[in-house]
Formats: sequence, C-alpha cells, structure tokens
Amino acid sequence: MVAKIQDIIKELGVVVLVGDLDVPGYYVPAINAIFIDQKLDEAEHEVVLLHELGHAAKQQNEAELYKATMTMKIKMEYGANRFMISYLFHRYLDAWDDDPKSVNYLDFMKQNDIPARDENIVKEVILGY
Repeated sequence: MVAKIQDIIKELGVVVLVGDLDVPGYYVPAINAIFIDQKLDEAEHEVVLLHELGHAAKQQNEAELYKATMTMKIKMEYGANRFMISYLFHRYLDAWDDDPKSVNYLDFMKQNDIPARDENIVKEVILGY
C-alpha cells in the first residue's frame, strides 16, 4: 500500500479489515473501521479503500445523515468519490509531471478505472486544481 494512503489511515485513526464480503467495501463510522473484500485485485482494493477513506475523512460523525434521505446519501457518496478521484489525480500528475489543464480526462479515467458516472467529478477536480 502506498505510504501516503497509510498516512491518511493513521491520521484518521481508522482500522482497515480485509475479508470475504458480498460488497467491495464499506465504512462503519461507529467503530471507525473500513471493511474491504479480499477478492479485489490491488488496483480495485486501492480505489475502494480511497472511497471509504473519503467517507471517514468527510463524514465520520454524520452516519445518521447518510441514512436520513436519498439526497443525503447521494451527496455523501459524491463526496467520497471526489476524495478518491482527487487523490488519484494528484498521484497521476506526480507520475506524469503534467500540467493539470493539459490532462486528457478520458485517459485519466481509463487508466484509473473510473466509471463514466463520475465524469463530472473528474472534470471538477481537474478544473479546480
């Protein structure tokens, strides 16, 4: 696991547990723990972990809001996806030593297996860099 991700885990005080799950992963704020499915490959594991770290970083004390309405759930999932995409974009720029404005967002999405549904988040992250 990348040292920077380890730093985020340590800073948030979150515990990461890997096991046989029916979903890729989830965050349990009551115990500040992330559960990741052991069947994921390394790249999938990292993306799911980053998404769940987004929940831990942004929504640790908002578990009830997540369950309150579909609008709040969508907003919180958006925030976790934005956290994950921002991290991946920063790493992408470091690896390619590229100007953020010259990045082909579709290439970035493809290289990081980011689904089309998150295209607007990718564009926002790039424009806001």
